[in-house]
Amino acid sequence: MQIQPLQSEPTSAAATAAELKDINISIVVPTFREAENLPELVGQLAAALAPAGWAWELIVVDDNSSDGTPQVLATLKQEHPQLRFLIRMEDRGLSSAVLTGCAMARYNYVVVMDADLSHPPESVPLLVQPLLKNTADFVIGSRYVAGGRTEDWGAFRWLNSAVATALSRPFVGAVKDSMAGFFAFRRNMLASCDELNPIGYKIGLELLVKARITRITEVPIVFRNRIHGQSKLTLKEQFRYLEHLSRLYDYKYPKGSPRLKFLIVGAFGACAALAAVHVLYEWMHLPYLPALTAGLLAMVIVTLAFFVRYVRTQRAFIIMRRPYLEFALISTTEVVGGILAGIFANRIWGPLPATLVSLLAVILARYLLRKVFLHDVRGLHKTARPSPQPLAPASCDQA
Repeated sequence: MQIQPLQSEPTSAAATAAELKDINISIVVPTFREAENLPELVGQLAAALAPAGWAWELIVVDDNSSDGTPQVLATLKQEHPQLRFLIRMEDRGLSSAVLTGCAMARYNYVVVMDADLSHPPESVPLLVQPLLKNTADFVIGSRYVAGGRTEDWGAFRWLNSAVATALSRPFVGAVKDSMAGFFAFRRNMLASCDELNPIGYKIGLELLVKARITRITEVPIVFRNRIHGQSKLTLKEQFRYLEHLSRLYDYKYPKGSPRLKFLIVGAFGACAALAAVHVLYEWMHLPYLPALTAGLLAMVIVTLAFFVRYVRTQRAFIIMRRPYLEFALISTTEVVGGILAGIFANRIWGPLPATLVSLLAVILARYLLRKVFLHDVRGLHKTARPSPQPLAPASCDQA
């Protein structure tokens, strides 16, 4: 994967646009409660693209906003015929809105950006330029390459962005702004993607991982703070980002990722078990067997919390018909085996070593029962990936 950051910007968007005559682009903007920002966005895009004299369209996909966004769009369309929009009544989410917009696109050059004016409309020609020169397959409007910056971010927002970017590093290599929501690509690139299944708001990361992109360019931009409306980056969305990362790790590392997650869940459960045994046996002076049993049950409870999420998101890779019943049976087997191992080890080495032996027995039994014997085949027998899904054009336009 080649990363080619642009070190300098053209002197003006007009100068850039003059080089891009006879080019047609589709600009996709997902929205939810952005009524106040849309008139300014449409006006700035029209001004930025007017010098080129090319054909362009603005596709807005809105998740049935209650702030008057549909009415604002209908009014704007009367003045700007390039505007097309779709009000979604059922689907929700930024990523799926972007994919819907791409399906509606008439042109091959696609730019994705936010509606809140954090992404400068005057930079749209700059993002398209590397595609036209065939020096890139995917162009990112980057905050973190030379010449790029953000406006007045606080320490918490910087930390949040840095952590999110670091977590995506195994997928993107040298890309500096993998969290960017401002990017451009050729629409036909989507036909070569494996099945796109994003959740949350990082559709750009999904494309970087699944589109088999070999040439990426990062163009410096100034990321602005929104003036109107409220940020959609809630705590829930950040958890959804972690869920998205989990899926991408499974996709990118189909063998190693499930095993690593198994170890992580096992470590959390073991810590819960050790803490319970320590409190009940050392502090409350319960007999060792009840304390060990309670510790193993604490481990099962921790595992169950992760298992519920797993069943909800990875049901296709669980081959048992009744996963929760099987979980109960397997967990019972684990606990009984752990208790027997603990009783035996306690007679030889004492409580602390016995607890460790018990936990090791449980983890080994869990791996054999869940990963090897029938219950969970994810990461062991899953080799085929979904075949590419061509992106069909959509004609559902609203005015």
